[in-house]
Amino acid sequence: MIRISSAHPAMTRVLDTIERLQGHPYRTNFLLLGEPGTGKDGLARAVAQLIAPQGPLVRLDIVGFPEEAALEALCGVGRHPGAAEAANGGVLLIEEATALPARAQEALLRLLKAGRCRRVGERKDIQRRLVVNAIALSDRDPAVAVAEGRLRHDLYYRLARISLCLPPLRERPEDIGAAAVWMGNRILASAHVPLDLRTSEDLKRAPAVERKRAIELEASAVEALCAHSWPGNLRELEATLERALLLYRQGPRLDAGAINAALHLHGDDGGGSLPEEAGV
Repeated sequence: MIRISSAHPAMTRVLDTIERLQGHPYRTNFLLLGEPGTGKDGLARAVAQLIAPQGPLVRLDIVGFPEEAALEALCGVGRHPGAAEAANGGVLLIEEATALPARAQEALLRLLKAGRCRRVGERKDIQRRLVVNAIALSDRDPAVAVAEGRLRHDLYYRLARISLCLPPLRERPEDIGAAAVWMGNRILASAHVPLDLRTSEDLKRAPAVERKRAIELEASAVEALCAHSWPGNLRELEATLERALLLYRQGPRLDAGAINAALHLHGDDGGGSLPEEAGV
């Protein structure tokens, strides 16, 4: 579950929506937007846990599929069920909703609107009744896709019952320090390092026993993080912190030198293009 805070207006709206859902959960469809690496996958998992905690979460990635193959992946074919049936009672997580083939869009709309799905090749009178909600992800502007005729307008409005946009990291430098601490502690835990990453300000208020098992994220390190443009967003930040903490950290402090060394190893000068791994 998401346990972060933000001073950025767009992130505040996202977190407020999650908080409201925690208090009043109900089933609906979501459209999650944002550049690659902004955290759409994590947000999708948190939303799915709120709206269908006992149901399956099934990922559907049919971008670039031919029409027939895309329809088979969604609806199934012959004796083989598709993603729609696998997601019955739960959530269908749809990768890059603006690039779905036309027949898959038609079938998805029928599923979300009427709760019906037919496997490819079956008689038209055979319609399976399913209860499925969708969380659709996109790096792109769906309004442009609708205007260009690549995304059905009725499907767009069916998906965008709640639409949330995650802003890029470069637009919210005020969040970088807190994000670094949160991610850094995940990295340390995964590497079985029995230490906690804490900011200098936080350590000033911490008891002595906590200071002994802490790595200090120095103010200079936060400044170095804020000076970078983060074309890969949170995904790039996580990779940078992993290198800084596990390769370049000197003792109980993480300083600007470790951050800059980690960024240099990535070969990024602070600008540049998105990394090759870019995706939702």
